[in-house]
Amino acid sequence: MRLTGSYEKLGELNCFIPNKLPPDPPFVMHDEIVQKLIDTAFHLGRLNEMSRRLPNIDRFIKAYVLKEAMLSSEIEGIFTTLADVFTIPTSEQQDHDTKLVLNYTKAISTAVSTVKNDGFPIVTRVLLKTHEELMRIDESGKSSPGEFRLQSVRVGDLIPPPAFKVPSLISEWETFVNQDVSLNELIKIGLAHVQFETIHPFLDGNGRMGRLLIVLMLVNSGYVDSPILYPSYYFKKHKTIYYEKLRNVQLSGDFEGWIKFYLDAVKESSIDAHDRAKEIEELEKNLKAEIVNSEKFSRIREISLLVLSEFFDTPMLNIGSLSEITGKSYNTVKNVIEVFQVEGIITEKTNRQRNKLYCLDKYLKILEK
Repeated sequence: MRLTGSYEKLGELNCFIPNKLPPDPPFVMHDEIVQKLIDTAFHLGRLNEMSRRLPNIDRFIKAYVLKEAMLSSEIEGIFTTLADVFTIPTSEQQDHDTKLVLNYTKAISTAVSTVKNDGFPIVTRVLLKTHEELMRIDESGKSSPGEFRLQSVRVGDLIPPPAFKVPSLISEWETFVNQDVSLNELIKIGLAHVQFETIHPFLDGNGRMGRLLIVLMLVNSGYVDSPILYPSYYFKKHKTIYYEKLRNVQLSGDFEGWIKFYLDAVKESSIDAHDRAKEIEELEKNLKAEIVNSEKFSRIREISLLVLSEFFDTPMLNIGSLSEITGKSYNTVKNVIEVFQVEGIITEKTNRQRNKLYCLDKYLKILEK
């Protein structure tokens, strides 16, 4: 058993204060962990290499960030669908949970841009800005968007560190993330996640922030060029074990058990993201071939390919939006939509007379399955 922290009385509360990383005694690189590390790095590299060959990487970033946002949010009991997310720009009624998921996508985009494009290390300024984006929907201010908590909280049967300790603990966390070279970077990212969750620096959104940071650190460390994987896929599928492994670190210092689970999560999500991208590529290739080769598209081939491309960017659209995006007349786009419907490429989803929404179902099903 490894001691990972100490308890400190604060009034009637017995708060847990985690020791700074790296672990002491040192993290043990068992043969099983070494093999998992090799496998995970291989599949991350395979995913990243494929992403560099994609003709439209931004499309996959958008879709995969949405998928990670949805899965991470579902772990916290926040539920929506990809259809809801994709229709929100044209919807008059914006569902609360859908807004939260969209906040997640903005938060991770902001964070990645800050560390990758602006060259910032992952420090307090980045954490606070990211949290502000994540929790922007909270008009009441109860979750204190963009601010560390100023009061004590309880997580299950654990009471995280007192609020006044949070800035110094996060400062130690920053030093480990940005300066420690004693451990493999993939291991470091996994340890940083569990430490962040133990510190629990915010009133709300800590779980989503911690999982977002895994993706951010993978990008920052160069394992992937863009946020094109979704480890929450695995965490959600094994939610009970996920929380159990995190808790075992705090109770008995089992960092090794957590890291094995975390590496499986990154590997499996890398494989899934890679395979899903290939399915999407194949679907687009087949639909393009149908448009190019079918006589039914002979007079509208060029605009049909343009409209199809827009559906792969946003799989739920209306004619007005497509007309604006493509720069083609409403009637021209309407003609294409009618042929797409007859050929089973898209379906109409709203059953209304005006402002109808059309969906590229086959693409959405690949993302959702």
